Amino acid sequence: MKTLSLLSLLACTCLATAVQAAEPAPATDAACISLSADQQIVRAGADRNILLRNADQHYIVHFKDSCSSAAQTSDLRFVTPERDGQLCGGGVSSLRTKSQKCVVREVETITVQEFTSRARARR
Repeated sequence: MKTLSLLSLLACTCLATAVQAAEPAPATDAACISLSADQQIVRAGADRNILLRNADQHYIVHFKDSCSSAAQTSDLRFVTPERDGQLCGGGVSSLRTKSQKCVVREVETITVQEFTSRARARR
């Protein structure tokens, strides 16, 4: 009987560990970047993402949904509640335009070569 109880306890522990491992990790500060005053935003052809050069780092900022107004306005700003000067993925940050709030799904790091190539392709 003790062996059966011990095996049941072991099985439950393994199952709980597997379920916990399957859950996505919560967003951490590591998932955010500090925004610099030295920025370049490539918004031509923007709908699902924009290109961001932040000082010497390069990113693709992916939106949760369409953000068509990003390509049409020059008034853009990133907003991250309780984290001024930060840009975070996972729905924490958003890009605000005059007519739309675009939720940031992911901030993907890319190389300067990828940035340059993608920026040229959007012209």
